Amino acid sequence: MRLVLYLGVLASLAACSPTSTSTPAVRQIKVSGFGVVTAYPDLAEITVEVSFTKPRLKDATVETQAVVEQVVAASKPFIRSQEDLRVSHVSTNKDYDYVRGKQVFLGFEATQSLTVQLADLNRLEDYMEVLLQTRISRIRSVAYSHSKADSLHREAHGIALRNALKSADKLCGVLGAKRGDVLEVSEQDASQLSDDNWDRRSVDMELYGKGISTRSFKITPELMHFGGEVQAAVALE
Repeated sequence: MRLVLYLGVLASLAACSPTSTSTPAVRQIKVSGFGVVTAYPDLAEITVEVSFTKPRLKDATVETQAVVEQVVAASKPFIRSQEDLRVSHVSTNKDYDYVRGKQVFLGFEATQSLTVQLADLNRLEDYMEVLLQTRISRIRSVAYSHSKADSLHREAHGIALRNALKSADKLCGVLGAKRGDVLEVSEQDASQLSDDNWDRRSVDMELYGKGISTRSFKITPELMHFGGEVQAAVALE
């Protein structure tokens, strides 16, 4: 009986306790800001391809690998470490051509690609000349990037936040209010806003002569744009 009595008293006290009042919503505005930082690239990534077709698969593979080794040796003076050079596995296939509407078997094709990252763009033209003196089959692409892309993105987001707060100040002036604390800031994925994800040039230059040497090859890197966007919630006073 005592237990039932105590529970009844506690229930009565709970019923008599005042209900908590909800916190009033903070008056706020939401603004967006954009920021862009420009810089010239300081890295280049060159991808080349070596391919040979021979009556025997072994001969095609041996010649392809020999040229790749030649390209590797020619590239080493231009790179910082072995990590700047990547060589793919050899892929093989049957090679056909169409002669008078008929499919003609030409032989077995062996293909291997090699990608080199060049950290000194002042040596890019010299390196391309060295490549063209080898028996590579194709220059597939030349891609540019920046070694400090992350910090450039952060700088762009900082500019975006400052621009967002400027927009908030203008809105506060129209509303006759004073800007309070920044309640929330969110960043948008920068990859959707900038073109810094490798400025890739689709060169795709086929070198049928396998021994071309030239001093006229030149690809000029263009200015890169690192963009950022933020959305901010700002309190009104």
